[in-house]
Amino acid sequence: MTTVAPQHLSRIREIIAENIDVDLDGLSDTALFIDELGADSLKLIDVLSALEMEYSIVIDMNELPKMTNVEATYQVTAAAAGW
Repeated sequence: MTTVAPQHLSRIREIIAENIDVDLDGLSDTALFIDELGADSLKLIDVLSALEMEYSIVIDMNELPKMTNVEATYQVTAAAAGW
């Protein structure tokens, strides 16, 4: 994992929790969205869109399969934002 900006990680976790309908306190950085948290692909598209809006970035849809948990989603977002 690249160097993590805590303020970004915290906000990304909030966005994920809001969009996949899980409690923020129960969202670990490594829990798999689909396999462990029951998210579906439409919710993950919502996460991607919310991240794009929050950070004024574009995340290629080809990156969506990589967004499997909070850590991976942070990596994809950080790469798109150039952090």
